[in-house]
Amino acid sequence: MAALDMVNPFLGIFAIKLGASKFLVAMLSSAPAAVSLLAMIPLAGYVDRSTRKKRLTFLFLLAHRIFFLFIACIPFFDASIRAMLFVALIAVMNFPGAIGNVAWQSFISRIIPPELRVTAFAARNRLMNLVGTTLTVIAGLVLDRLKYPVGYQIFFTSAFLIGMFELWVFNKLEETPAEESPVVNRTSTSEEISGVYTRFRDFIREFLAHPRFIRYMLASILFYFSWQIAWPLFSWYQVKVLGANNLWVSLLSLMNTGGSLVGYGFWVKVLNRHGNLKTLFYATSVIFIVPAIYAFSHSLYIVAAFNLIVGAIFSGVNLALFNALLEVTPEERKTSYIAYYNTAITISAIIAPIVGVGLLNLMSFRWAFIVCAILRILGSLCFWLVNQIDERDKNLVQ
Repeated sequence: MAALDMVNPFLGIFAIKLGASKFLVAMLSSAPAAVSLLAMIPLAGYVDRSTRKKRLTFLFLLAHRIFFLFIACIPFFDASIRAMLFVALIAVMNFPGAIGNVAWQSFISRIIPPELRVTAFAARNRLMNLVGTTLTVIAGLVLDRLKYPVGYQIFFTSAFLIGMFELWVFNKLEETPAEESPVVNRTSTSEEISGVYTRFRDFIREFLAHPRFIRYMLASILFYFSWQIAWPLFSWYQVKVLGANNLWVSLLSLMNTGGSLVGYGFWVKVLNRHGNLKTLFYATSVIFIVPAIYAFSHSLYIVAAFNLIVGAIFSGVNLALFNALLEVTPEERKTSYIAYYNTAITISAIIAPIVGVGLLNLMSFRWAFIVCAILRILGSLCFWLVNQIDERDKNLVQ
């Protein structure tokens, strides 16, 4: 994952250097999400049924990393198609990337016992934040000192090489073969149709039997929409208005990571004291400050300083989001319900960036950011409402 952490902060600025329009910058977020959605639904079941997840994971992740070499070749094409080609490659590479990520989750759950997962994943996330941020800062320094586009070509080639090292390490992990799935006897077409209808009807009944999960999923969709709508605006504003170069992009990422490392300990205490949903409301209620800062700031120094605070806030958001999800999903089919949740969130990720660019076409940056700030407040209030309903239900039971 270090290769992705190294590359992701610079995708927007590279797209703009290639001549991408505001719409294409938005598609950097929307198109990969759409491809991910198309990939996960039909192939996640195939991966889940596989008895050799390690090989599948390796092959999909290898295919994903190879795309870095294709991206490095973009400057060799005609200038009129470079930006569109770049966005298309970023989208298509997410097909093996999304499947590889699903396969990795399935594989890693088999080799790390449940009692060790929280500690192992927490340590991994902290280490990846530090390694990823270090690589981002180094990349920002190097890119601004090398001639364009040679610097980016070296940069994406280096990401490919780092990805190969990651896969070499991954290949050292040992896998215990799973038992073969039983062979199901072939049924007639009419029986298959009847079976599909029965399963769908049972699914709807089962799904509606978990109103707490449904409330949280709907609130999360609105929150993610309000969160993601400003993403393409941030990249465009940083580069076109504030004049950010690659070093500045890496420094903003560094400040964000530094804040998250500081904020993590604080939010763990808040979560233990107030619970997941209330903590989620507390954390998300402050994130409107991000687009508000951009609406009234004309200095990268001010944005960087506030990024430290933003990182501390978002560590609470990320922590509470995941913990609240685990809390509201039914125990008997937790994996399936998490998949339903992620599918809904992915749909939001497709639409929100396009709507954000639409706002920018209708109004100035300042008013677009103000609208985004208001939407984030509304998204946070959705979690407050969910928490209120939960507390009311608990009081009725008592």
